[in-house]
Amino acid sequence: MNSDERLAAVVTVLEAAGLTCLVMGGHAVRFYGLHRYTSDFDLHLSADGWDDLAERLNRSPLAAGGPLPEGPSWRPHAFRRFQIGRLDDGREEWLEFWRENHLLDAFPALHARREEGEYGGRILPFLGLADLIRSKETERESDWEDVLVLEEFLDARSFATLGSGRATAEVVLSSVRSRRGFERVHQAGLLNDADAVRNAIARVGHPVSWCYLAPSAPGVPDPPAAFEIEPVVVARLRTAGPGSPLHLSLVEIARRRYKARCQAADAANKQAIRASSEGGAG
Repeated sequence: MNSDERLAAVVTVLEAAGLTCLVMGGHAVRFYGLHRYTSDFDLHLSADGWDDLAERLNRSPLAAGGPLPEGPSWRPHAFRRFQIGRLDDGREEWLEFWRENHLLDAFPALHARREEGEYGGRILPFLGLADLIRSKETERESDWEDVLVLEEFLDARSFATLGSGRATAEVVLSSVRSRRGFERVHQAGLLNDADAVRNAIARVGHPVSWCYLAPSAPGVPDPPAAFEIEPVVVARLRTAGPGSPLHLSLVEIARRRYKARCQAADAANKQAIRASSEGGAG
């Protein structure tokens, strides 16, 4: 049984135990098309299965050899992990559960946006691609390597919806996040319709998307303050040619600022939890 099949078998057992979950982490990354080796199983669990989680697991076939050891967690209210086996090379096999994640919406919203697909021999529920990307906006550089590729996948899928008639140019433009995605819409001529670009930029939810569109939308208002794009970058974007080296360099400045802000916020969240834990212990 390979790792994908093992995950499918584990989810089947969890569902039989009445637990509702979404696959996240490395297996979700693999599902969307980016190969990543992973030996753990990361899941986002519905809150109604949290309080008696250990009891349900220990009544399931996963605990056929005895109660599952629970590993330490410095987020015990939000994250729990259980050892469910040992791999052939001797490494421990862990099943990890999030009840809530500071980077993500509450489970009902995530579940409503889930994607389902064949994986390991059965249909499994996964975090939606945009939610998976958000879950990767941590302080770890390896997660940001995943983000860059997953954003390309997100843009490619969005562009495909335009060709199928399931989305308008405005919707596709408003979500552009990657260099390849921008080049695709640029080459397709979607940036030539100034009105469509203005409508798209009014609905963007990400600073990088705003920066990709701004040079093609003369006279648009300044970006939302929450985007934290430096005024000098905004000013230069208003005069840069769409797709020019200057434009693309300015986008990367905004992207790096966004990344640094996310990394700092994630690190601050972890530090606050550690401090709270240490204070409680004292």
